[in-house]
Amino acid sequence: MRLVTVLAFCVALVACGSAPDGIPNPTPPPTSPSAQDVYVLNFFGDEQGSPAQKPADLVISEFSTMNKLLWDKWGPDTAVGRGKLTGSWCLPDCLEQPYDARITLSTPVGKAGRTYFSSYAIEPDDTQSAQEQGADLVGTLQTP
Repeated sequence: MRLVTVLAFCVALVACGSAPDGIPNPTPPPTSPSAQDVYVLNFFGDEQGSPAQKPADLVISEFSTMNKLLWDKWGPDTAVGRGKLTGSWCLPDCLEQPYDARITLSTPVGKAGRTYFSSYAIEPDDTQSAQEQGADLVGTLQTP
C-alpha cells in the first residue's frame, strides 16, 4: 500500500509540472518576434490582403502605393525601404513620374497568430510637392 501511495504522489508531481524534488519546472520566457516573424498586410494584387515580408510592391492605404521597394532593414521593430510612391492624390502625373521615397513601417502588433507592422511614415525626396498634392505620408496600416 505504501508503494502505491508513493507512486501516486510521484505521478501527481509530474502531472503538475514539478520535478520529483519539488522544484517547479522553469517556464520559458516569452519571446519577442524576430525579423523573420514580422509581416505587413499587403493588398497589392490581392483585395483580401495577405501577409507579406519585404514586398516589392505594397499598398499603403486606399490612396497610396509604393512600388519597386528595396528593403534596407526588416524587423523586428521597424522596416525601412526605398521605392516609388504613387497615389490617387497625384494622378495622372505620378503614374509616369512617381516620387522617390523612403518608407518606415513600425509599431508591430499581434493579430491572427502573427506579428504585423501597423504604422507607416513616408519621406518623399520632394516632400513639399507631395504634401501640396495631398499625399498621406503618415498613417495606420491595416491588420487582419
